[in-house]
Amino acid sequence: MAQSYRIAQEEIFGPVLSVLTFRTPEEALEKANNTPYGLSAGVWTEKGSRILWMAERLRAGVIWANTFNRFDPASPFGGYKESGFGREGGRHGLEPYLRFE
Repeated sequence: MAQSYRIAQEEIFGPVLSVLTFRTPEEALEKANNTPYGLSAGVWTEKGSRILWMAERLRAGVIWANTFNRFDPASPFGGYKESGFGREGGRHGLEPYLRFE
């Protein structure tokens, strides 16, 4: 599949799987960030250091490591770029509704 295809550029919701090939982690990172959206991303690898390296560079609101769609209710959730505004859940999601004196 080409990076220019609509399914590789837009947020497609539903039971859909798109697969892009890559040769290096840098190429995978470039393809993952080459979209105006950034709701979530996932990294699958046996190397913990590679997960951290990718997570620091991915432009996404949520990044899963060796799993998908698992949430801690105490953690904030929100998108990046055109995938959302603000944060939900956790302290970050509550603070806009609180007044501290």
